[in-house]
Amino acid sequence: MNQPIQCSKTKHVRGFGNLLGYLPFLLTVLIGGGIVVCYCVAISLKHVEAAFPYISDTGTFPPESCIFTLCLNCAAVVALAIFTLKYLHIIQYNRDADRRVRIINKAALVTGYISAFGIMIVGAFQETNVLVVHVTGAMMAFIGGTVYMFLIASLGFMRNVDFGVDERKYAKCRLAMAVISLISFIISMSCTEISLSLYGDKLPDGVMNWSPKHEGYDVHIIATVFEWVMAIDLLIFLMTFSTELHIIQLQVVLVRHSSNGYPSPVISDNSTTDRNLLDNECMS
Repeated sequence: MNQPIQCSKTKHVRGFGNLLGYLPFLLTVLIGGGIVVCYCVAISLKHVEAAFPYISDTGTFPPESCIFTLCLNCAAVVALAIFTLKYLHIIQYNRDADRRVRIINKAALVTGYISAFGIMIVGAFQETNVLVVHVTGAMMAFIGGTVYMFLIASLGFMRNVDFGVDERKYAKCRLAMAVISLISFIISMSCTEISLSLYGDKLPDGVMNWSPKHEGYDVHIIATVFEWVMAIDLLIFLMTFSTELHIIQLQVVLVRHSSNGYPSPVISDNSTTDRNLLDNECMS
């Protein structure tokens, strides 16, 4: 027979209200701002050419590599939070949804996590140090991000899915951005392979110092432009989550174990909802 839970009160529970809606913008500042700073530093130190280097090229050599790693690692953590909150948001508003919605939502969470982990790998492993790991991280980030975009966009076209807001106005826009990301990925990867095969061993200063005198330069520029398009496209996609994240509230509930070994939920004095839930739990 279960023993009654000993309930106690404290003021240590806090809620995160509309601040959650700013997480996509924080992610944009971390990635966009970090890359811009790295680009400026790399250009000033002549580590890369000014005309559209690969994003990773801007954070390959110190000191810009330090900034690049810091910003991408922080961005990966924020991205994990966004993907998790979006997953919970869909669960909260669709408790009675059919199995297909739950499967798509879980698949989106997994691909989002893969993308975020790929971002972390890209920041931690520079291409001049461990190229295979760096490229693997980039593939995880871009492929995972693109699949995530398609999965989330598909939910917007399902009539039985509730988002708490009129999210369907974003459905077509999100699908268009997912298609742009896919096309950009294909073009960027194809042009990268072509440009690398054209110059061969003719680039003495490494892949960061492309210039018009090198064979395959035009194709290289196409590849880098579409890589930037992919990154910007994904950030814009995630910024459309701001409306949904603004309407949800995340509360942290502390749970401690009482002397008899049973969990004792800790609630705030000013939380009527939490107190009622806890009272019901204590009475059961």
